[in-house]
Amino acid sequence: MKAFFVLIPLLLLSPLAQANDAMQLGIINLDASASREVENDELVTRLEVTESGRDPAKLTDLVNQKTALVLDAVKNFKAIEAETSSYNTRPVYDDGKITSWQVSQQLTLETSEFDQMSQLIADISSMANIQSMQFQVSDTKAEAVKQELLKEAIAKFKSKARDVAGEFDRSGYELVNLSIDGNDFSPRPMMERATMMASDSMSKGAPAALAGGKNDVTLTVRGSVQLNLQ
Repeated sequence: MKAFFVLIPLLLLSPLAQANDAMQLGIINLDASASREVENDELVTRLEVTESGRDPAKLTDLVNQKTALVLDAVKNFKAIEAETSSYNTRPVYDDGKITSWQVSQQLTLETSEFDQMSQLIADISSMANIQSMQFQVSDTKAEAVKQELLKEAIAKFKSKARDVAGEFDRSGYELVNLSIDGNDFSPRPMMERATMMASDSMSKGAPAALAGGKNDVTLTVRGSVQLNLQ
């Protein structure tokens, strides 16, 4: 008799039992998405100042000096924000022995003014190497777009719910729960040729034209609805 009472709650909590309950209650899971192609309005560039040689102390001094010069150059461009990131001192081996050292300092630059970034990189091309350049949608612009996409996604969700209710000959539905996922970005990689042309031009000290391109911003709503009994 005791075993009988123990087994009942286990059955009620099983996934199959829950699925059957949902079906009997007329609960349907739905999702709907809205996307928009948005112009990138922000550029993030990662630079590296590197020196190689036999004396790590001298290399550290050189890297520090060059980094300071790069940061001073940034001050001439009000629309560019800069910060230093990882700093590395790495031994270089040959046949298991240290033959030289490499010291490097990474910097990250951000701006919404692409022309300023292009000119800055050209100015400091002899002191730092470009590691990467990424165009993206700024948080401010993304949030504004998401507000518009939210209305569109919800309208699609409601339309789906009405269609499902109609297919099951129900008069309508009641919303059970709803969640919003607005962190979907589909960044488009920069064209390799454009990147190579920009890097080559900048290495010669001439500013290159930079085009930000576009990103796809997507917002998705997911939820459950309960179909009316009639």
